[in-house]
Amino acid sequence: MTPRLWLSGYTEDNYPLTDQEMFEDIVEDYAKKTVTYERHPYLGVNQLGMHPCKHSHVMKHLIDVAKDNGVAIQPHQAMFIFLKFISSVVPTMEYDFTVDVELS
Repeated sequence: MTPRLWLSGYTEDNYPLTDQEMFEDIVEDYAKKTVTYERHPYLGVNQLGMHPCKHSHVMKHLIDVAKDNGVAIQPHQAMFIFLKFISSVVPTMEYDFTVDVELS
């Protein structure tokens, strides 16, 4: 199973951002392609959804890069690698990587 990420944004005053305002934080290569604005299947509200169709390919590529550089990625590190990938899609979000993951 591949994780799917759902995002919703708020102003500093805790008002919901519009879809266009949220897309301003998404890298243009991913906006309205990999990341779309749609109804969340369980919450019933519109959010930005990051499609998992390419996640496994990206994860495999990142793990292969690490392996080619002599770094062994352990299964428990997979979520941190996934978050590194997400940070390339949404660079304006603040991330707290409490575990250091080396790919090279």
